[in-house]
Amino acid sequence: MSTFTQKLQLIQSKLFNDNIDEFTKALIDYKKFKRDKFDEISEKEAKKQFFFNRKTVLRRWLQQGSRCSSDFCKSYPNYKLSNYQLKGEPLFLLKDFQKEDNLKEFEQRVELYLKYQKKTEAQIDYRFIYTFCEISKKIIYFEIIEWIKGENQKIQLSLLKENKHYKGEFQLTDENNILINIKVDNNQRYMLFHESNDNYLTYIVGISMGFLENDNKVPTSQKVVFSKDRLDEKSLELTFMLNESEALTTIENRLHGSFHEEIVNYFITYTYKLKKISNFFNHLKKSFYKQSFYHRLFFQEFNTIQKLLKRITKNESYYILDFQDSFLELIKTVESIKDIELNIVMQLNNENIFLNSSQKNLEIKSKILNLYKNYSVKTTIIFVLKNNEVVDKQIEHLFKDFISHNIKIRVIEEREIAHEVDSLDFTFIHTQSNKDFVLADPIRDSKNVYKIFIDELTMDEYRTNYKSFLAKSRVYNIKN
Repeated sequence: MSTFTQKLQLIQSKLFNDNIDEFTKALIDYKKFKRDKFDEISEKEAKKQFFFNRKTVLRRWLQQGSRCSSDFCKSYPNYKLSNYQLKGEPLFLLKDFQKEDNLKEFEQRVELYLKYQKKTEAQIDYRFIYTFCEISKKIIYFEIIEWIKGENQKIQLSLLKENKHYKGEFQLTDENNILINIKVDNNQRYMLFHESNDNYLTYIVGISMGFLENDNKVPTSQKVVFSKDRLDEKSLELTFMLNESEALTTIENRLHGSFHEEIVNYFITYTYKLKKISNFFNHLKKSFYKQSFYHRLFFQEFNTIQKLLKRITKNESYYILDFQDSFLELIKTVESIKDIELNIVMQLNNENIFLNSSQKNLEIKSKILNLYKNYSVKTTIIFVLKNNEVVDKQIEHLFKDFISHNIKIRVIEEREIAHEVDSLDFTFIHTQSNKDFVLADPIRDSKNVYKIFIDELTMDEYRTNYKSFLAKSRVYNIKN
């Protein structure tokens, strides 16, 4: 078989994957087709026949062999194949087909062309992908070392991370949105960026989605950075953008329970989130805001909130610093529940909220007075008096106001009960549901603050205390 035929066979099998039609399109001289001899319809049919005839000739050359004829040499400049380029130069010159002793070099050129065709120059300048690793708790990066042409406008990527190779896929949409997916240890990561074509930008920030590295049943998302140049993984700017608090994980997939427990699970989710933010703030404080009291105080307060949320997820008690705000919120809660009993035990002293004329306390009093009329809430208040205390006219007027609004008023002296109860100031409701609570100022607590409880054991203790108050107290009778 001639060297010329072997070269044609190489081209047909390697460049066109044995597709005879594509091979024919590359080796047909349409200048030999006489268009002026046909009308529009017959020209179409004649052109099909012209193509079929050429295909038949080429198939015979491939199967039976042929030499590089003068007709091939004359038509070669008109063949599509003559325009194929390799690194800016013609892929094949006519002399490459005419030579008899260059089959090996010819084949090497075909292989080089195939390899070159797979490579591509990316349409963007970005090369490094930075992300936060939740396992190692540090920023890592992928370096794109090769772009390879794929199908459907997608580009195959070869990436390097910590001397280990990974494969990925890149696509740039018509809207300049960048889509990247990378397979990392059997875990697919999907990344989305937007290329603004701003030459002044050195990096763009996007979102990455996938699964936890150590749990393929928990989806997670986080910020990622796509940069043109290598960045400092320890820089504060990069650390601020990419840190564990920027990762959102569906830990609900690992939590189960009733509807109420599922609501609590949201607190668990955000406790997990705030803990990561608190850790990050501690890092900022140590590295950047060490000498700023303004920021240090804020970080401390935030850490308190984070600890408070952690207590809520465990149904533990927590401190109330602003009693007026808390009591107002308590009344609003009772208003929303409606048609229940509200039980209050309260010391009658100068700090009592009903004897204070501040705007907030007046609002609380107004809401208490209207609980029965507007919300069918039955309120009982047991006032704890100092021993042998005389009810003055201001207090008398207060009691009359309450009683006229269907609020039951009872009184008891402190000495009758103080030695056997946990608190002289507490409020609770008992609906036998998850709405129940106790707001109290415990006697044994050294801090001068209130606490809220929702655990059944503590609430039951306070309800027992209340029964003692109720049994030893007396109904206050309005004097005529």
